[in-house]
Amino acid sequence: MSPYVGAKAPILEVACFNQESAVVAARAGADRVELCKDYYLGGLSPKPEVLQNLRSQITIPIYAMVRPHADGFCYKDLDFEVMKETLNSLKSLGADGFVFGILTESPQKYGPNTSWVDVSRNKQLVQLAEGRPCTFHRAFDLIPESHWETALADIRECGFASILTNGGPSGTKAAECIDKLQTLVRYQAKLEDHRELHTHKFPEIIVGGGVRASNIGLLHMTTGASAFHSAALLASKTLTCADEVFEMKDKITQAREK
Repeated sequence: MSPYVGAKAPILEVACFNQESAVVAARAGADRVELCKDYYLGGLSPKPEVLQNLRSQITIPIYAMVRPHADGFCYKDLDFEVMKETLNSLKSLGADGFVFGILTESPQKYGPNTSWVDVSRNKQLVQLAEGRPCTFHRAFDLIPESHWETALADIRECGFASILTNGGPSGTKAAECIDKLQTLVRYQAKLEDHRELHTHKFPEIIVGGGVRASNIGLLHMTTGASAFHSAALLASKTLTCADEVFEMKDKITQAREK
């Protein structure tokens, strides 16, 4: 019997860096859009008017990135104020969820027990979201594996619904970190079995980083993850590839049925 019998159907989230890509992704079968801009900077907060226009064009959930610059994931007070204003603006325009992650300044300088996750600021943004799900994005990939347990506990305390990660150091791809991703997914499942002991549900692991139709089936079968993230871009293109989205969705559906 398949290990996925009775489990929820896998989610495919597509990162879209312009309005046209989001429409293509939705029509090709994506379950959710992560809306942002500036692909080559790793994704920044989208323009409000793009979200506003999309609300009348697609019906799948739109999670909006809240990231004011590409200079790391530690933010000055002014940056944080911008993030709060951005989240409120995108919320007023109908964003279904938000994607962000704030790390503390150089935790490695202050000893092994110092948190990498800025619990206070992340929690403030989650609260501003007013119940809309929030994803702790790939800032997680900057956190050393030796600090994962503490970081995961902090992220859960903040109230995040999910964590987007490639399972390894920043710059690596999910397919290179399958064992670690499997460990994270199993850890999540273990804690979910005892979630009555915790205030918040343990965040879902979203596998991202070089995810494509060529490897998504293997990633799904091996890690047991139920959510995947991809820009679905081919070569140097800047527009989401409809065929790639369709094939990725087909591959994870097939893998679940085996």
